[in-house]
Amino acid sequence: MQRKSIYDRISEKRIREEQRLESERLEQEALNAPPPPPERFHTNELSFVRPQNLKDKTFHVFTMTDIGPSPFSFVVGRSPVAPDADLETLAQQLLGELKKSLSHVEWIEPVTPVEVAGLGARRVEFRWRQQGQPVHQLQLIFMHHDEHLQPLLMQITGTSNNPKGMTAEERHNFNAMVETLELRFPPGKDPEVEGALPA
Repeated sequence: MQRKSIYDRISEKRIREEQRLESERLEQEALNAPPPPPERFHTNELSFVRPQNLKDKTFHVFTMTDIGPSPFSFVVGRSPVAPDADLETLAQQLLGELKKSLSHVEWIEPVTPVEVAGLGARRVEFRWRQQGQPVHQLQLIFMHHDEHLQPLLMQITGTSNNPKGMTAEERHNFNAMVETLELRFPPGKDPEVEGALPA
């Protein structure tokens, strides 16, 4: 058996070192990778696998009547936004859209910073007339994300059709539902980090 030269041994040592470094790099990349999204998309009653390129434009609508206009409704909507979206800018854009789309809008409470489920949020209250009838609305918006960790603007709206404006009971129900709101996080996502999202 022929003895290896010093150059062969140096070369083998260098190759082993490169392999070790590459293995460590791959392990570190695996540790730093974000957790995979949950396999299934969940609604209240069912779940399914949602391809990332299918946009979720879900609205949850809660009313007091089966048919016809409800005296009070509670709606939760979600809109995908850019990764660098800023809550204050989105709130001002929403305000601009409301001014354009609602005739004779009357502001009861301007855009006000609040907290929803531990996250910075914005609240606005206003009323307007729709087909001659008064409509009173409370809106909350805040940032969250979907199961693919794509940023979302969450919008919670309480609407009253009472001619005298939102009743004390309707306002209580809206606030009580918001106070019990808990956010869902994908497995491995740290709510403490999520709470640090910019307001």
